[in-house]
Amino acid sequence: MFVEPERKGPIMCGKDGLWKLELERRLRIDDTITLMALGEVKNELLRYLNRRKDIEILSMETRYIKKREKGMGLKVAVRSKRKSTAKSEQ
Repeated sequence: MFVEPERKGPIMCGKDGLWKLELERRLRIDDTITLMALGEVKNELLRYLNRRKDIEILSMETRYIKKREKGMGLKVAVRSKRKSTAKSEQ
């Protein structure tokens, strides 16, 4: 039986959409998750997070990538609202 090792660090969002599966997996495990995106994917990421009412955006920052032709990058820190409300009730 093969067990996939747990990944740490930010989730790099790509056009393939696999980052959504990784986000769902980490929301159950981790407290805070960082997502990073470039180009048109950053718009898709923001739309996805905006639709999800169970995800709280903690911080968001944009900056130009060192190689300007790559455009602007987006870095978002999120967490599950379910975990944050459970902690505040205790």
